[in-house]
Amino acid sequence: MKRTISMILAILMIAAAFAGCGSEAAAPSGSGASTESSSAGGSAPAAEGDAVTFKFMHQWAEENRLPYWENLVNSYMEANPNVTIETEVVPNEPYKEKIRVMLGGNDVPDLFFTWDGEWVSRFAKNKAITELDSLMSDEFKASFNQGILTTGQVDGVQYSLPIRTCVNFVLYNKQIFADNNITIPTTWDEFMAVCETLKNAGVTPIALGNAEGWAAAHYVSALNVQMVPWQTLNDDYYLVTGDFTDPGYVDAMNLLKAMNDKGYFMDGMTSTSQNIAREMFNAGQTAMIYDQCASFKTYYLDKMEADSWDIFALPVVEGAKGDLDMMVAWVDQFAVSSTSQHPDAVIDFLEYFYNEENQLQMQNELGFVSTISSVTGNTENSFPQLVAAMEIINKCKGFISVIDLEMDGSVASVYQSGIQELFTTKTAEQIMEEVRAEAARVKAEQ
Repeated sequence: MKRTISMILAILMIAAAFAGCGSEAAAPSGSGASTESSSAGGSAPAAEGDAVTFKFMHQWAEENRLPYWENLVNSYMEANPNVTIETEVVPNEPYKEKIRVMLGGNDVPDLFFTWDGEWVSRFAKNKAITELDSLMSDEFKASFNQGILTTGQVDGVQYSLPIRTCVNFVLYNKQIFADNNITIPTTWDEFMAVCETLKNAGVTPIALGNAEGWAAAHYVSALNVQMVPWQTLNDDYYLVTGDFTDPGYVDAMNLLKAMNDKGYFMDGMTSTSQNIAREMFNAGQTAMIYDQCASFKTYYLDKMEADSWDIFALPVVEGAKGDLDMMVAWVDQFAVSSTSQHPDAVIDFLEYFYNEENQLQMQNELGFVSTISSVTGNTENSFPQLVAAMEIINKCKGFISVIDLEMDGSVASVYQSGIQELFTTKTAEQIMEEVRAEAARVKAEQ
């Protein structure tokens, strides 16, 4: 959260451009990535030279996302026959453990996907990833939204590059809402009243699959922002104090627990994956789901009637002590291993990925919001729900990340696993006691 001020400016700039500006630049046609040799940095990929092989690992294994990355890699290698890119794709759920194991050993991919916040910070401090300032041209650096670029910085040094911005929203089935005469809630009490109306009508209000442990933590992340004073939240998350004694933490979890106790989530939520929950929403088996805008196209637009669903921001808890104008967001990153033997070749490939044509294709085909300034204003081939998300974002004061990305990894692990147990064996007070104990342990070690 120390990067929140720059993040605020960055997102507002993106949103203003996305929601208010058109562009005459046509999106690339076809399913293949650009084969042009020009890059965002202005340098041409070297088509000749010594043979180079490097490893690239990412997490987009879905059948409607993977082709973009395959075509990107293949088109780059076609334009650069001396370069071989060996790609490994690890699905989202096992990715975190995979990358932890790899970074603890010697078999580290040259280029890999990671998250912002604590992830990039820890990798940089452990010297597992290389600084990028000396490898990037000024023109390449300037092509990014400069505020978003800071999410990959540690102590002012660039260690990773932002790929996309992710913000959570409530998605709802328009027909179910219409059938039950429901209007969009703006307060938490109204939100709970909507859930009660749906339950009484025999409709499961919300799809939530927490088998992987993170989906419910996204609710708590957002509610913490509302329930805990900003400075207290910042000092606790970053272990400036690490006290976690504010009653708002318990209140946030109890709001979520009450939703489950009242039957607002489907049965078996703790043992159901979020992907299954998404499918239930797609099939009209639930009225709502809380999910990120980067998932809109892959999980919803491509699987539902385009006009059958819409979005709204998570309603606010009236009278809460936190900052009601903040939202939860995180920025995915690409990092380069400090042990890479070919960092220049990796950067050249990254310049190719970040050129305007490939970024437009990513934004239009995958529904990702690009971090390249010249691309985020192009809404020509976008869709209404994503444009609506940008309009909501434009009204917010700023953003902080989710628990498992923003906090120290050990503390976050205790916190997130505790949230899963909130629905079965532990109270919110017990969970926060364990979080405080782990925060104190980590602080003592530091």
